[in-house]
Amino acid sequence: MDQGNQPAPQPQYNSVPMQPKKKKTGLIIGIVLGVIALIAIISAVLVYFLWWQNPEKMVTDAVSNAIMAKKMNADGKVVIDMRDQGKIELNVKTATESGKSKANIDAKLNIKGVEKSIPLDGDMVLGDDGTIYVKINNFKDLYGTLLEIVMESSSGGKASRAQIETYRDQTLRKMSSEIDKMSNTWMKVSPDEIGSEYKCGINALKKIQSDESVRKEVAQLYQKNSFFTIKDSKISDRNGGHGFELKGDNSKLSKFNDEFKNSSAGKALSKCGKSNSYKSSESSSIDTASLKVWVDRSSHELKAVELKGNDKKASVEISFDINMNKSEEIKVPSSAESLKEFIEGFMEGYSSGLSSTSTR
Repeated sequence: MDQGNQPAPQPQYNSVPMQPKKKKTGLIIGIVLGVIALIAIISAVLVYFLWWQNPEKMVTDAVSNAIMAKKMNADGKVVIDMRDQGKIELNVKTATESGKSKANIDAKLNIKGVEKSIPLDGDMVLGDDGTIYVKINNFKDLYGTLLEIVMESSSGGKASRAQIETYRDQTLRKMSSEIDKMSNTWMKVSPDEIGSEYKCGINALKKIQSDESVRKEVAQLYQKNSFFTIKDSKISDRNGGHGFELKGDNSKLSKFNDEFKNSSAGKALSKCGKSNSYKSSESSSIDTASLKVWVDRSSHELKAVELKGNDKKASVEISFDINMNKSEEIKVPSSAESLKEFIEGFMEGYSSGLSSTSTR
């Protein structure tokens, strides 16, 4: 073929002109993905602050989580002022897990008209079968104080301090063996000794504690009929939780009670007698009590609670720091004396000691 008849050479395009288009497309895709990611982050933040951090949700979740929890520990104080009769102050450390509970109680009782306060340092354990174990750690001091009060009262306030102390010391010496046995000795009360209602109630609570679906039903009932609303969400933090002051709603509490009666838990408890029937009460006054709770911002677990109630007969203040889903080892005493038999034996010794002391 002649060179003159050969076809003209074609230009080589390859992909050089397409490269700017691919770069532009990749840039657009990157921007779009970045915007989507930014929107997702902003949405997550908004959900966290507007929904998860919503005060009503935090409190409702805290109550629901408390119902669902199988273990916890708490440390706090209870003060009961009985107006003209006296005042009780209790410092309490408690823990519960798998149907068992324990508590250390440091108490002080002030009786109206009596100058001395009555001290009590004791421990209590509730076994999973409902047996109650108690131990008084300062029985000698407790009993000595009671003897002084009895002596002062029986003398009409005429006995001198020296006479009161002599009477106390003589009785303590006479009762030394019984006192030594009583001090730091575990004593127990079985469910059968307390009564059928208690035994039935313990069995019902064991079922509730072991069956997650039953507890979940109660939690859902509360979520549906939440009888607490936020009164103030600017309470200072406590125990790592955000504080809220709540206001109770009696009408919602009444609805909760009505629906609770028909729940699995309510039906189980209603079989145990009138005291456990959970009927709505017109005398309920949660709308007048002062209640504050502290809730963990992340887990929505209850971190602390403070309750103040007041009526004509008494005022009550309860304040506890709480750690949900944390507990301590709870050891049920391997051996314990019968509390009933122990008290009967002690009173016999007391009567003997009293008559012996009075003849001196």
